[in-house]
Amino acid sequence: MSANTSLQKIKVISFDLDDTLWPCALVIDNAEKQLYHWLSEHVPVITQHHDINQLRKKRHSFFENHPESAHDLSALRIKFFVALADELDLSDDWIESAFDVFLQARQKITLFDDVEPVLDALINTYQLVSLTNGNANTIETGVDHWFDFVLNSKSVGKMKSEPDIYQQMQKLTNIEAKHMMHIGDHPVQDILGAKSAGVFSVWLNRSNKSWPLDDCQPDAVIHSLHELPVLLAQLTDNS
Repeated sequence: MSANTSLQKIKVISFDLDDTLWPCALVIDNAEKQLYHWLSEHVPVITQHHDINQLRKKRHSFFENHPESAHDLSALRIKFFVALADELDLSDDWIESAFDVFLQARQKITLFDDVEPVLDALINTYQLVSLTNGNANTIETGVDHWFDFVLNSKSVGKMKSEPDIYQQMQKLTNIEAKHMMHIGDHPVQDILGAKSAGVFSVWLNRSNKSWPLDDCQPDAVIHSLHELPVLLAQLTDNS
């Protein structure tokens, strides 16, 4: 654990969701497998033209070509389904049901082992907020009881790499940025975004990766949430 300890007393802690509280890739992989199975039964022309890997590549390409909708992944995936229907000359009467299949499966997560004990220990001392660019639902994923407020990029209209969602957090909690900490795994979406709003940024580096940015550094680095109480105690002693 490393930290820059010059800050005010922390009162609000926000957490990213995907790849911070649970591993994301497996969740999306399983959701897309369930979606593909549903499509094979209800819209077989799609699976006759594209295997699951081809469909994923098309979806990745579509997402990359529509950055204007990146803050709303649900709308973006629905747009992809519309494009797929147009490509294969299909009606759109399957799209809502297909998206529901994906979205429900997308909520089936498995928390990292450090999440429950650490958040249980924090909830009586700090206001906790969840921040995400994704479409995970805190109620359906079973994490809502830890959070005083829930924010996502869709509701704010901007990605977490921008200051807007952190500024909205300040309004909801009625706490200034200097008393806030954000924890996440992504250098741009979490660390750069939090720092752009004056929020103390903690990079959760579970995989011991090298820091990739030259013009931005996290205020602290931890490799497990188990290190967070120690960091908070250190910051309290130095505040």
